[in-house]
Amino acid sequence: MTTTMRGVDQGALTATTFTTVFVLVMDAGEYDLLNGVVGLVCALILLAYYRPLPAQTPFDAKTGAWAFGAVAGLQVASSVSWLIQLAVNSAVGNGLLELSEECRDRSQCLGDEADLPVVIAWAAAAAWLGYKHYRRFPCISPSA
Repeated sequence: MTTTMRGVDQGALTATTFTTVFVLVMDAGEYDLLNGVVGLVCALILLAYYRPLPAQTPFDAKTGAWAFGAVAGLQVASSVSWLIQLAVNSAVGNGLLELSEECRDRSQCLGDEADLPVVIAWAAAAAWLGYKHYRRFPCISPSA
């Protein structure tokens, strides 16, 4: 890719999304530092290869912005998931949060307790990054 080319590399969006989802979902038990490292690396890849094109319609501008927000937000959530897990571990250790009595595998239950805060982190980051993307790259009508 030359420095004069500016376009969306669909592979950057697809590959970083797949990798981040794979690490977040397929990793059994607690979130760990690897989740954070993978999220950070995927975010760097996305920043290096994602170049939005001017949208031709308002619909294209909005869907492109929200798609970017969802993908980038997922990487933010992956990056902070291990910090959220530390907070959950601390809450359980200090008696602020109790695990279910049916819990057989402590690490799996701790991971389950951290899922909702990780999803909230994803939703907040996705909304903010999607909004910022849309404000920066609004619809540009074709000139007559």
